[in-house]
Amino acid sequence: MTAIGAKSHLPPQLTLLQRLQLLTRILIALPRLIFRITRDLLFNHDSASFSTIWMRNTSRVADSLPHPQARALQRPSGSTIASLCKTYSLRHETIELDAGSAFPLATLHFIDCDPTARSPSGNVLLYFHGGGYITPLSTGHFKFARAAAQRLTAKCVLLEYTLAPELKYPGQLAQAAAALRYLLQHHDAAEVTIAGDSAGGNLALGVLAHLRDPHPLVRPVFEGDLRQQEQKLCAVLCVSPRCANTCDAESYTYNASKDIVSRALMEVFNSHWEPVKEEVWATPLAGTKEFWGSVPAKKVLLLAGTDEVYVDDIRRFGELLGSSSQAASTELVLCAEETHAQAIRDVAVNNWDGVMLKVALNWLQNLGTLNDRGLPLPPNSKGVCAVWNDTINVMTDSDTRHAR
Repeated sequence: MTAIGAKSHLPPQLTLLQRLQLLTRILIALPRLIFRITRDLLFNHDSASFSTIWMRNTSRVADSLPHPQARALQRPSGSTIASLCKTYSLRHETIELDAGSAFPLATLHFIDCDPTARSPSGNVLLYFHGGGYITPLSTGHFKFARAAAQRLTAKCVLLEYTLAPELKYPGQLAQAAAALRYLLQHHDAAEVTIAGDSAGGNLALGVLAHLRDPHPLVRPVFEGDLRQQEQKLCAVLCVSPRCANTCDAESYTYNASKDIVSRALMEVFNSHWEPVKEEVWATPLAGTKEFWGSVPAKKVLLLAGTDEVYVDDIRRFGELLGSSSQAASTELVLCAEETHAQAIRDVAVNNWDGVMLKVALNWLQNLGTLNDRGLPLPPNSKGVCAVWNDTINVMTDSDTRHAR
């Protein structure tokens, strides 16, 4: 493990030869990228948006870059957060977290709020960004977390965890547990909502599993206080969470040409992160119905696009999580013709009309007041978030149009 302080990573200093090699690779890749994007736009059989076509092709070109060269192009998560806070004139404070002697420090970023003061509502949103555990936080992650916190009328808190391969599994879990432990010193569990996308969604589910049954190498969130251990979080929101670390699901085949994630990219993720695939803290689908039947959260929303490769795994996990009458109130929403973490890419380009994005923000704004299609109920209606059983909510833009 490389000691890098409390940053997500330290961009390597490339030698002159490595810089020339990187420039050569980019020049070679550009014509191929232009060709692929033009081809997909002209023969757009799956009606993909331009942002999806762009991300799908640029991510596959980026996969061809050696890791040190790709990492040299990426700013640490904290640098991106600081820059965006300056751009939007937002208050920004940080706290370093001790995740245990075996793991490096992590950083909690408090956006436009006091780290120790309560928000007017008392609520706090803890956000874990995606990126396969190997890519730092992006503008889309920042904007989504801010919008989510505003809908929840909550403090916005971002975890800057150490990226792989500098830190491997279960290091990020230890840092996330430390983040939650800190927040629970200032908030009741019922005031805390955890959200994350992709790998961040995996991390959110890993924290839930850790609360249920602590990982043997990671310090528990609650230590000795039985009353605290019985408390439940307000809610957990997972956008396109990675629920498995294999590519066995059929959706890896039938959505291969549509999504921005591929089997090759999953191999890159796993080779750097090195999860123990049989452990529930890394692979939520490794848990049993009995295990997930008593998670410490009042409500859970799982979001997936019907055109993403993770969709079958997320569907299976939704069945698993909501199978018990004692389980959290669980909603699984499949967003028609949307791809992996579509909400993050939509908000990055100020497209607020995406299905996944609208469902996520409406759910946060109306926690506990959704109908069985995942939409806000009228003000005087009675109802709760539908418990997952034998139905699937597949939502389209027409379903959410009235809820903008």
